[in-house]
Amino acid sequence: MGDGTGLKALLLDDDEYALEYLKAVLLEAHPSLEIETRLYPDVTGDFDLYFLDDDFEGIRLAAKLARKIRVIKPNAVILAFSASLDQRTLKELVAAGCSGVCDKKVASDMPAMMAALARCIAELEAARTRHRPRTNLIATFRALFREWNQRLDRQE
Repeated sequence: MGDGTGLKALLLDDDEYALEYLKAVLLEAHPSLEIETRLYPDVTGDFDLYFLDDDFEGIRLAAKLARKIRVIKPNAVILAFSASLDQRTLKELVAAGCSGVCDKKVASDMPAMMAALARCIAELEAARTRHRPRTNLIATFRALFREWNQRLDRQE
């Protein structure tokens, strides 16, 4: 698997169907990704990209997992998915080190997240293949953060 760029992704979700769907979407858009899926909240291993569901059997874990990832992989791209995204949850996930957050209830979030992810993957691959210094990948998600905050402000 992969085309030599060596980018590895870890997908965590306690919903097997959600995992398979996300894996299929990612592989369709980025066939060179090496993807591992787990139905349990374990972030051990060497990955460049992390996709975290926020809810594991009723317990919100994405922020806790993101903090663990930041300790072991400070430059990783961490994307969290939440079916119950509110202002407090968004702030907690961002403060924990998530690069981006996707609201599962908002249809437009997934295409926007995939577009930002494509820019991140291109940058990661370029940095690996050309040994270029990486730019700040968080900047790739800034427009999404503004949109989420505006939408959540309107909801409150």
